[in-house]
Amino acid sequence: MLRKVIITSVVGGCAYLLATLVLDSLAAQLIVAAGVGAVSLMVQFLIGFERRLAAVEDGQHGQTATLQRAVRQGFAKVSAATQLLARLEAAESKNNAIGRLVGQAAAIEPGASPLLVKFVETEMNRMTEFLHSVEHQELTYDGEDREWLLGLTCNATSSINAISLCTVDADKPGFWAQPLGLDYLAAQQVAIQRGVRIRRLFVVHGPEHVDDRSLRMVYESQASVGIEVRVLNATDMPLADFAVFDDVVSYEVVSGPRFAGADPVILCTRLVFRPDDVSRQMERFRDFWQRARPYGQSRALNDS
Repeated sequence: MLRKVIITSVVGGCAYLLATLVLDSLAAQLIVAAGVGAVSLMVQFLIGFERRLAAVEDGQHGQTATLQRAVRQGFAKVSAATQLLARLEAAESKNNAIGRLVGQAAAIEPGASPLLVKFVETEMNRMTEFLHSVEHQELTYDGEDREWLLGLTCNATSSINAISLCTVDADKPGFWAQPLGLDYLAAQQVAIQRGVRIRRLFVVHGPEHVDDRSLRMVYESQASVGIEVRVLNATDMPLADFAVFDDVVSYEVVSGPRFAGADPVILCTRLVFRPDDVSRQMERFRDFWQRARPYGQSRALNDS
């Protein structure tokens, strides 16, 4: 403001000096000086106003650009979320289960323990990898699985066709005497009650194992809940444990070499969804099923 006063005074003084050279009347000289000073002050105010207006416009442009970026990012997120929801709605998966998963993940308090947060992130990443593997039609789990086996059994709708090697899941104390084996048998019983047909082919390596007392107990426990049981002596046949659920998923157990006096080690468990691979497993099952004898007639194998 002081600057404007000084400039106005200087301009007014100069105008007064010029007016004294041109005009004789003191009043006229003062009027000219005052008028020129007023015009000078007005011009300064206009220049200052224009500068402030330009600064405001620049600020508004910056805020507008920031707002536009935020809006674009928001719409991009909304668009991605909308596309994801559309894909979920188009899929046959249970949207309410996915919604619960996302809701529970979002419900974790921001101040939760870092260990808890990292643990949840690890489990979420594991689920992401699981779904990614499903998309590629094959999953592998290191060691013996529990959740896949029970989950597939609980959700099967038409059939379960399985080959079980006695050296893997029917030996002493045996898979079927362990908690997982008992839970699996109970889940199969429930599946049979809802109309699922279950066929299990027990493979023994040598006729001397056909009438093994512990194995007969396993056969009888399976048959008692409604499972169709057959026994096959396949000494020279390279077989592995697997089960085909609803003719669309092959559950395969890969075991290591068996050493004397030790239980076999399960190296990994695989789920295979590729139609060609599942069809080949079903062809193998049907072939060996035809060769096997229904339980009760299996003693005839001892004479072979």
